[in-house]
Amino acid sequence: MTFFKQVYVTGNARCPEKSTIGSVYEIFAVELIINLETDVIVDASCTLVTELGRQFVRNLLVERNIVKEINNIINDVNQYYQAVPQKTLVSALKDALNKYKLYKKSKFAPGESA
Repeated sequence: MTFFKQVYVTGNARCPEKSTIGSVYEIFAVELIINLETDVIVDASCTLVTELGRQFVRNLLVERNIVKEINNIINDVNQYYQAVPQKTLVSALKDALNKYKLYKKSKFAPGESA
């Protein structure tokens, strides 16, 4: 079953105080479903206030390899996501990547596979 070859990971960062998102949420979250065999983001969402913003972030992330492409993903966020919580999104992505790496390291010891 495909479902069990995926993991749900969140990354969190503090919201900028003087922003729309900061007036709604204290903590920003990015949510990722990642294929454990390929490290590719299958689906993504985040706690942006607007649907358009969430969809834009999703488009930046889906079908990207979170491990191999993190620098390219961050560059794309910095280039194309021109909104106040830009740095917050980058911080949350880095947090999600760290959690994902820790999960894979603890879950799949050397010699095991996903």
